[in-house]
Amino acid sequence: MPQKPPIALIVFSNDLDDYLSNIETERKIIEEALEHYDDTNRLKVITRSSVSIDELFRLFNKYSGRIALFHFAGHAGGNGLQFSESVEAIEIGDAKGIAGLIQREVTNGILKFVFLNGCSTAGQVEGLKAVGVPSIIATHYPIQDNKAIQLAKVFYRTWAKSDDLSTAFDSPLTDIQTAFKNAVAYVKTKFSIPTETQTRGFVLNPTEMKTDIAWELFTTTPEQSLNVDIAQESKTFNEFLVRRLTESLEPYSKPAARFLPIANKKALDWETQLNISNQAKKIIVFSLVGVLGIQLQKLFAIGNENTVIELKQRKYVEHSLFAAKRTLKLVNFTLLSKLWDYRTSANHADFTLTETQQGSIKHFFEDDFEMDILGHFNFLKNLYQVYKDNNLEFPISGFEKVEKALKEDSAFANACEKLQSINQAYDKSQTDLSDCFKAEKQLVIILETFIFFAAYKMVSIRKISYDEMRNQSPRYIHTYTEIGIDAKQNINGEKIQADDKPITTDAILLHQKDYQMSINLFPFIIDLHTLTFETKTNICFYDSKDFNDGSLDYRFLQDNKIKNITFSDTMNKEAIVADVLGDKEQFTASKLDLVYTQFYEAKKAILGAAAETESEDEDDFGGLFDDL
Repeated sequence: MPQKPPIALIVFSNDLDDYLSNIETERKIIEEALEHYDDTNRLKVITRSSVSIDELFRLFNKYSGRIALFHFAGHAGGNGLQFSESVEAIEIGDAKGIAGLIQREVTNGILKFVFLNGCSTAGQVEGLKAVGVPSIIATHYPIQDNKAIQLAKVFYRTWAKSDDLSTAFDSPLTDIQTAFKNAVAYVKTKFSIPTETQTRGFVLNPTEMKTDIAWELFTTTPEQSLNVDIAQESKTFNEFLVRRLTESLEPYSKPAARFLPIANKKALDWETQLNISNQAKKIIVFSLVGVLGIQLQKLFAIGNENTVIELKQRKYVEHSLFAAKRTLKLVNFTLLSKLWDYRTSANHADFTLTETQQGSIKHFFEDDFEMDILGHFNFLKNLYQVYKDNNLEFPISGFEKVEKALKEDSAFANACEKLQSINQAYDKSQTDLSDCFKAEKQLVIILETFIFFAAYKMVSIRKISYDEMRNQSPRYIHTYTEIGIDAKQNINGEKIQADDKPITTDAILLHQKDYQMSINLFPFIIDLHTLTFETKTNICFYDSKDFNDGSLDYRFLQDNKIKNITFSDTMNKEAIVADVLGDKEQFTASKLDLVYTQFYEAKKAILGAAAETESEDEDDFGGLFDDL
């Protein structure tokens, strides 16, 4: 049993002038295919994008003696590989020099496989054979970018047996020759007509195409398998999450953009060094929008706990699942809230819903059980399609990029499926330590898909006062809470602002720069303490209708407990407004009634005539629906 796990080193390089759009997809595909080896501490999968020659050598030096597998994806040729000298500049790594670097790992280490997934890399094979690499996959001519990721996907999934995790480590393991033949057969089947468009070569020359498939496996050990023992060294919580989220936040967070160059210069694996990674954690919780930053802070705290491992791992899985669900809820509630606004807008009120879209939205409003992760995924697909079908502008800048993630077998779709499976195991108390790392990886994919939300903030409007002095313009004093964690690690800081116009009261607003230009998430996300006139903020997400009486269940962000909201009809036609306002208990009840009525107003507005067919238990709601 090895002390430390072997390394699967996966490096990528791109070129802004000849950009390969699928490089990041290939990274996620390989990570996904090998993740059960990483989760069980058999392999440490290290992926690096935009790698320079200097960084390649630093990685080989850092993990000398442990690199078992080396995969390169990017522009290439027979005499070298293209690397990223900087954001805008490229450099070519000479094939002989790279072979010399690899020779050290073959002679003094355990490197047995090299995959050069770029154009026309077969010219490098003899050099790699000469230094003792037993198995190499290379290409004979320029390859299409999409073909490259599909072949890599099927090869690694087959070799690692990742499509059947229950027997992934059982004998017989899949040999490299079988895995390669399977990948080639898949590519030939899927891409029967050659259409070479975007390629991974320096120059596309059709005369180079001399075989019916670009890739070839050169091996002296066709029986080679991923037969790797579990390492003794324990895995660490949060490391993968911290590195990947910090990198993903770079375009949206100035602190992340400033941090990364410094951290990468200090250490290639800075996420493993607590003094550096702790700073990254602060940046993550500060940069992520409102409730998500708070949720991630809880996850980091659990990862740092020095408690009984069984208790710790159950809490870690639980909070990873909560973070994933709340991310999906925030996305869906944003789309749903804007749809409601469109229905009341003269320009967009006539948008139409297909039968499937109607059924999906109706199910959300009427379901007696909390929607699971796959339920939220399917709900998202239907909401997204409503916007696309009706040419409605998305409420958040970046949503247009989500379409690819909603396709079948995308990394995002697979992450939702895997989290659903982990959730089922969690409900049966059948999770183990490896599920912590599985859940962490899938959560990262969910958060990366919607990382553009980091450009937005959330506020809870708690109180508005009217103020007007003699001979001066009137103003409105807004008391509000900025939901989330600020740069000083304060949670939900309260603020006061004077404005020349009011804003919707009791609302949770999602905005980019000015909360006067925002998306109102009420009543799908509420601040219970604002409604009940208590101090501080207590955020709740809508969960489901109560099975017994159709009242509404909300789940607290703070402790995940359920708050049930019933309709009391306090502000009915017979009620005396002054009496209700003068009695705190009645006034509070009237505020909670607003949650109830607004929920069904949203349903009625979005669904139109389809909302009139209510479920049977709605007859017991104290005349609520007679007034809607």
